[in-house]
Amino acid sequence: MPEQLSLRQARALVLEAQGLANGLSDEPLAVLDRLGLLQLDSVNVFERAHYLPVFSRIGNYDKAALDAASQPPAEAGTQASLIEYWAHEAAWIRTEDLPLHRFRMDWYKFGTDDRRYSSKGWVAVVAEHGKLIDWIRLELKTRGPLTIAEIEHDQNKRKGTWWGWSDVKTCLERMFLVGEVVSAGRDKFSRRYALPEQVLDAPTLARMVDPNPDYHQMIRTLISRAARTEGVATVKDLADFVRLKIDRVAPRIQELVESGDLLEVNVEGFKDPGYIHKRSESYSSQVSSATRTTLLSPFDPLTRNRERANRLFGFDYKIEIYTPEPKRVYGYYTLPLLHRGELVGRIDLKSERKTGQLLVQSSWHEEQLKPAAVDEIAAQLSAHLNEIAHWQGLNQVVVADKGNLSPAIRNLNQSHASA
Repeated sequence: MPEQLSLRQARALVLEAQGLANGLSDEPLAVLDRLGLLQLDSVNVFERAHYLPVFSRIGNYDKAALDAASQPPAEAGTQASLIEYWAHEAAWIRTEDLPLHRFRMDWYKFGTDDRRYSSKGWVAVVAEHGKLIDWIRLELKTRGPLTIAEIEHDQNKRKGTWWGWSDVKTCLERMFLVGEVVSAGRDKFSRRYALPEQVLDAPTLARMVDPNPDYHQMIRTLISRAARTEGVATVKDLADFVRLKIDRVAPRIQELVESGDLLEVNVEGFKDPGYIHKRSESYSSQVSSATRTTLLSPFDPLTRNRERANRLFGFDYKIEIYTPEPKRVYGYYTLPLLHRGELVGRIDLKSERKTGQLLVQSSWHEEQLKPAAVDEIAAQLSAHLNEIAHWQGLNQVVVADKGNLSPAIRNLNQSHASA
């Protein structure tokens, strides 16, 4: 008989698993290990999304530590701690874990019944640009890792606007998907491409070219790790985490249940069974009360699956980047606010680096909160905003009057400024 979990227990399991119950004292890379990956994003109006999950858990830290961890060392035969791949969306993962995604690379190259992993893209690029692909390989072999801007070729010209890629960029991105090239870090957020042998150590490279890869085992490993990160998750949740169709994930989950790695549970309010990792079993009755107050990235594992966040926390959330400004309710790039184990609001921030100001462009609390709870949240958030400003190297917090939480934050912020 599956164990029964209350919604409160499920929330506590999730927060504990993700290091958000009371914060962590870990180093930045230890946070990545706990979360499995850090999803990369280019939006920089406040801060790039891949730096935020670490800050949400350990507070002020040096972002350069993550950047340095993704840059290949100069010593031959060594590799960087982090590397980039489409592990969820584009994300940083541990470099030694890159071969776990060999199944994706091969599916992109040879195709599957999953349209996302169709071979048509690779086959079409090779058919049209085979000579260019050979030239790129030779260029990287001769010159070493390069960004797109460093590659000189008459076919390296953008077509159209926005995401209009040149033929060189198209080839590189397809080569990246199938593992023909890998990431060698980024330069001003531009990916640096390399041949695998230029940045991977011998053991990792050997796994990348294993002639007999066990795709099912790779997927089981990723699902097992996802279950540890999620705390408690349905098949659909785990499929979303590893970015695979449910019919590919469900059999592997059943195998993990049969091996004892995953345990099936029934969760209050869940229509479908939940699963917890065997290492999390004892947490269901021992988790401590959550005390942390922090803002989260829109792509934090707690909130990036919007349906899951609503199911667990009753928090209906989206960012409004693609919503026309007159139709926006909360703001361009609002960040979820976590307080004592509940998602209680959303804050739209902007780092105005020229003036040294952290702009709180709007601040909202959930409508059902009582005045006393709002006052407590405002006090904790006000202190947290000053911590954020310090992390960003900014010297002033400026609170706009938009949002039902803004009056309380503005009053507290003005009190701090005059103290």
